[in-house]
Amino acid sequence: MVTVAPSYLFSLTEHVNECERDLFLLKEKMLLQPWSRFEELAAERSLQLLIEAAIGVAKHWAKAVSGQTVNEGLKAFQYLESAGLIESNQPWKKVIGLRNALVHDYLDVDPEIIQSVIQQGYYQQPLNFVRQAVAALSTQNP
Repeated sequence: MVTVAPSYLFSLTEHVNECERDLFLLKEKMLLQPWSRFEELAAERSLQLLIEAAIGVAKHWAKAVSGQTVNEGLKAFQYLESAGLIESNQPWKKVIGLRNALVHDYLDVDPEIIQSVIQQGYYQQPLNFVRQAVAALSTQNP
């Protein structure tokens, strides 16, 4: 079994905690007034970083369990689902699609979609996944 460095898991936890805090503050601000372009960009970047953290740790977890490197994020989630390690009803394809839109189609990202993801709390899915993965990987380390 492949182990993951505890320092990586610690840094990842700190990173997603910062993303959660930023997204919470953006959600609170949204309730008070419309976002400026600054808040829109902050929301896009925070979501991108959170999703990328989830994809990265999914790859680490899949490799730790299988011993094989998984190069694609969706395949890592599919492997973890098929191994019964995570629920299979999560829309990872949509989550990864949002990340890809944020990275590659940044000029065409609809601000209302970003606001909806934050307002409805959909960002909790990758956040909860990262925490689940960190917990699982922490128990695998000696």
